[in-house]
Amino acid sequence: MSLSAPETAVVPGVAGPARPTDRPRVFETWTLVEGPVEHGDKRGRELGFPTANLPIEDGVARDGVWAATVELADGRLVPATVSIGRRTTFYGRDGVRLLEAFLLDFSEDIYGQHIRVWIGHRLRLQKRFSSVEALIEQMRSDVDDTREWAKVTPWFLTQASRDWTGR
Repeated sequence: MSLSAPETAVVPGVAGPARPTDRPRVFETWTLVEGPVEHGDKRGRELGFPTANLPIEDGVARDGVWAATVELADGRLVPATVSIGRRTTFYGRDGVRLLEAFLLDFSEDIYGQHIRVWIGHRLRLQKRFSSVEALIEQMRSDVDDTREWAKVTPWFLTQASRDWTGR
């Protein structure tokens, strides 16, 4: 597996709340990470949350679970729950750092395709879970929070961000 750093940028924008009761954060930034989707160990698929994986070096985006937008190679935008970190539940602190994007309501094969991940709103910190069941329960909650975020996030800002970066 290649660990070359994906391209990154920080783009001005506005991110919406994770839950309807949260107040929107105006002038928050989007972090852009892009690169080709790589095969992983298929753990997300086994848990019911298949992911698009991008290797990510230290210092590129903060670890955590995020609400995001994935821009596919054909230009479509798909909301996603994104995990950035070392997957400590399975690999401890020695795991390879990875960006894993679970694209909501999406089932196409995009291995090898170049995608852009617009990281918008931090849902929570990374944590180690005591069981796979506890992890799956939290992942369901993270996806629900992402859906709520996507309902109130102005999608035109992602388009404006695309225009800002020249793509």
